[in-house]
Amino acid sequence: MSLFYSIDTDEVKDDLDDLRIVIRPAEVSELLDLHPNTVYRLLQSGKLPASKVGGAWRICKSDLIRFVERNM
Repeated sequence: MSLFYSIDTDEVKDDLDDLRIVIRPAEVSELLDLHPNTVYRLLQSGKLPASKVGGAWRICKSDLIRFVERNM
């Protein structure tokens, strides 16, 4: 059983086609249809690569796309 819903990676890529390089955990939660706490657990465990900027998590789009391709 997968932790994640089945999702089309092209759909995620299309949703990320704006000018920003990094996104917030809340946006990841929305994009992947995951509970925000699940996203934070993925960040804290290192399964979803990210960094903290001023104490707030930020996820590079390219890392999110790679994560989705590996895990979805």
